[in-house]
Amino acid sequence: MRRHALLAATGLGLVLATPTFAATSISTATTAPMATSTTGDTTVTSDGSITLTQGTAITLDSDNVLDFEGTIDMTESASDSTGLWITDVPGRTQTLTIDGDISVTDDFDAEDSNDDDVTDAPFAEGTGRYGIRSTGASPFTGDVSVSSTSAISVQGNQSYGIRFENGIDGDVTFDGSLSLIGDQSTGIALDQGVTGNVYLSGSVGAYGKDSSAITLNGDIGGSLILDGTYTGAAYSLTYRPDQDIIDGLDPALNLLQSGPLVSVSGNVANGILFGAAPTSEDDDNTDEDGDGLTDSDQSTASLVLYGGAPAFRLGSADQDIAIGGVSYTDTAIDPSDVNYGLLVRGSIAGYGIFDGVASKAVQIGGMGHAVTIDNGIGVDGSLASYAYAADSTALSLESGTATPRLDITGSILGSTATVTTSDEIDGEDVYTTVGGGKTARAVAIASGADLPILTVAEGASISATATGSTANATAIEDRSNTLTRIDTSGGISASVTATDDNGDDTADSLTGSAIAIDTRTNTVGLALTQTDNAPEDDDIAAPYIYGRILLGSGHDAVSSSGGLIYGDIDFGAGTGSLILSDEATYAGSLTSSGGIAMALTGGSAAVLYSGTHLNLNSLYVDSDSTLGLTLDSDNPATAPLINSGASVFDDGATLNLSLDKLVTTPTQFRLLTSASIDLGDIESSTRDGYVPYLYHADLELNDAATELSANFRLKTQAEAGYSDNQYTALMPVLSALGADTGGQVALLSETDKAGFDQVYNQYLPDYSGENLLSLSLGSQSVNRSLGALTVIPDNDGGQYWLQQYGYSTSRDTGDTAGFNAATINFAGGRERELYGNQMVGVYLSLTASTPEDAYAIYNEASAASDLTLGGYWRLRMGAMKAWAHAGAGYVQLESTRNLLNTYAIHTSKARWTGWSQSAGAGISYGIKAGGLVFTPEWTADFYGLSENGRSESGGGDSFDLTIGARDGHLLSTTAQLRAGTGSGMFRPEIWLGYRQNISANLSETVANFAGGDRFALSAGNLEGGGPVAGFRIAHDSDYSHIGIEAQYEKLEAYDNASIALRTRFQF
Repeated sequence: MRRHALLAATGLGLVLATPTFAATSISTATTAPMATSTTGDTTVTSDGSITLTQGTAITLDSDNVLDFEGTIDMTESASDSTGLWITDVPGRTQTLTIDGDISVTDDFDAEDSNDDDVTDAPFAEGTGRYGIRSTGASPFTGDVSVSSTSAISVQGNQSYGIRFENGIDGDVTFDGSLSLIGDQSTGIALDQGVTGNVYLSGSVGAYGKDSSAITLNGDIGGSLILDGTYTGAAYSLTYRPDQDIIDGLDPALNLLQSGPLVSVSGNVANGILFGAAPTSEDDDNTDEDGDGLTDSDQSTASLVLYGGAPAFRLGSADQDIAIGGVSYTDTAIDPSDVNYGLLVRGSIAGYGIFDGVASKAVQIGGMGHAVTIDNGIGVDGSLASYAYAADSTALSLESGTATPRLDITGSILGSTATVTTSDEIDGEDVYTTVGGGKTARAVAIASGADLPILTVAEGASISATATGSTANATAIEDRSNTLTRIDTSGGISASVTATDDNGDDTADSLTGSAIAIDTRTNTVGLALTQTDNAPEDDDIAAPYIYGRILLGSGHDAVSSSGGLIYGDIDFGAGTGSLILSDEATYAGSLTSSGGIAMALTGGSAAVLYSGTHLNLNSLYVDSDSTLGLTLDSDNPATAPLINSGASVFDDGATLNLSLDKLVTTPTQFRLLTSASIDLGDIESSTRDGYVPYLYHADLELNDAATELSANFRLKTQAEAGYSDNQYTALMPVLSALGADTGGQVALLSETDKAGFDQVYNQYLPDYSGENLLSLSLGSQSVNRSLGALTVIPDNDGGQYWLQQYGYSTSRDTGDTAGFNAATINFAGGRERELYGNQMVGVYLSLTASTPEDAYAIYNEASAASDLTLGGYWRLRMGAMKAWAHAGAGYVQLESTRNLLNTYAIHTSKARWTGWSQSAGAGISYGIKAGGLVFTPEWTADFYGLSENGRSESGGGDSFDLTIGARDGHLLSTTAQLRAGTGSGMFRPEIWLGYRQNISANLSETVANFAGGDRFALSAGNLEGGGPVAGFRIAHDSDYSHIGIEAQYEKLEAYDNASIALRTRFQF
């Protein structure tokens, strides 16, 4: 049995004027009930058992000791059956210890009444069953303990696992396991309170409509500590199944609601602690957390409620209640600085699971009477609430709640999701979404509550998430008008994720709101302070606030030291300030009616988005800090900043400018009006590098230095360093982007050429000649193979040959985007001898390539293949060799073109076909010099490619291209000198030479976006030449040939590197 250190009661034994009986020990099985009024002090050993089907197994109706270690078996018992009944005995003072098992169950198994494979209600039969029941006008005087070896099981409606209808003058410890099934039932109920401490551990499960695991209605004179596992539900399923199963559930049979899992409605003198098993730092200290319990015996509290009731509810409909502070013993190693009235070190979670069931993890107040919590609430563990198509609140401080502070050192999460279903109507899928407008809240402070201070420690978080385009998320919501301070060194976030609600495979536009902090009804003013307490510690995340901040009509002071605030801030009708320091960052839109003081210091940055309309009374940017403005392209004459005071930029300060969408005509934007403007040493003549790369901009300050404007225009081709192709496509691309907000932002976010090219070139098709140059290598491979064969076999039969070439081709960025391509060629043929010194044959060649342009990004791919059938001739006359081949091929091509970044995701795909013509010839002559052979060689190669047009799909009208047919060819010659050994089984050979593209042409790539003008891109000049070098080692005989070789070509327009394996064998 675990003992609470604060539970030890001292007192003098009472001399009782009651009859004396001999002690009784039960160590065998019996079917007879017993009462201590006849058995006296009674022990039921672990071998003893009482089996009944009705009535009461043991009645404690005298001032005697009951030590229970055995079993009470009332399986399949009648209604109103009780395992242990403690009656009213005035003056009794005894300790009740339960170390055994008690089972009081019904003769009923819940069934699947409608054959849907889901068990239906009712889940229990009969009423009034009790595991342990205490009644009477007098309190039970003495400690009550249910040890970890005890298991209690009760089934029945309006039933109880343990119920004390009278008070307890002593301590209560529960460390066993308790299972309860039945409607309007309770696992552990203490109706009239406890004078001492209450420690609840072990496990309690309550399953049934309006049922609860723990109900504590009376006052507790000591502390309340819970560190067990508690679960509750009334659903048929405690997980969310597939939608077709959900659609078939009957609310009356499968979706019943339980009551609160743990409920406290009385005063608690020494606070409420949801405990956690501590990590030992001192082997000699058995109570390092100072809660009065032996650490090794403790577990971590876990409350899980499936349904719409709170997992933990604190409040009363009958009386005002007060919760005192948790006290700690002097053994505590690191006691809290605050003796919170409510401290959560474990986890508390509520799961609505099914559509339309609102969820709450913790509810305090809201029952008509006040709840006062001394010293504040601490959350060192986790609170979480999850709902579908319904509101979800993790911590709800409702009307009547009063506590001085809420300190978060753990995590609080509220989550909700809309639900979209589809039905087939008249052959078409019709989609329905429920849950629009519902809100996930992490912390909600209602009107009538009182909470002045909220803090979030480093590493802690308050977050709200909503899945669904029309859902909402609010991390902190205050409607009490009492919250005056939020201090955060951790995370506060709200997010809404868009979903596809109409089945078009595209996420719908977001209409829901993601609000980090909502105090818009506040009139007393809020100080929001964000501080990075460990700026040099990489293991601790910098503090952040994600989501909108909506402030009220008071004076609101927002400051960040080293943190990140990402989201719009509306200062409402009040005055206020925004102070950033120590490399803090803010990004969002600022709006206000009253005057705001704004200061950026210590390397901080504020990026103000379009939609900013801020009334200032001062503006200061120091030498290390940055102010960024995203300007409203639809309202260029409206200044986003209006300052009634001075605007000062120190020397070294930075001013960045951007646009919310593209403009293609020169435009002047008003930036700032002010009583005075001092720009320091900010360069006014050009802001290039501080504006989107697409534009040239300069600043214009009026003579009175009271109005600042910026002039924007597109850069010229020379200013931007565009290639001819980039410049040709510029206006068609910008025109297509007019309907793509994300694409515009992606392009406008780049301020240097490298970043701009990475985004801009994704809008262009392949046009660098990659298909022609890579597929032509298949024909060249055949030509090289024919030149490498040295023997005309002396046999009457034919022979086969096989080869495999691998190539890596690259073209640098310049006139074109450039590319890299990996190409592989497989070829094989059949040949026969002719006239003793010649061979004729046919071949089949497959060339496959995966060209990738120089700006390709993740998962972007192209593929091209050429299947060619051809014939050839080769001659060996003494030291001379000659050969020629020709073929025609079928070409298949496909491409995937991506734009994947923070602002836009587009993927366009296309497949198309074409055909090819190829030919080649060569001649060589071997000259022996000692043991070496020198072979001058000349070859010619021709490859022609015709591609059909294609239309892309999948990327949307602003990204998909329609691309016309194009033709191209490549005619080249190569002269080289090879040197190798003239004899030996394996003959090595090296060569040097020069390759010249005599005629190389690829017709322009003509493309257009949907409804847009066509533009033509040139593949540039493919002609020119360059050196060739390679080596080979081969074996050649009348019956076989095997060889491996490698070659590198460095041409003016591109590079080629190859490796090949070739074999010939007699058939």
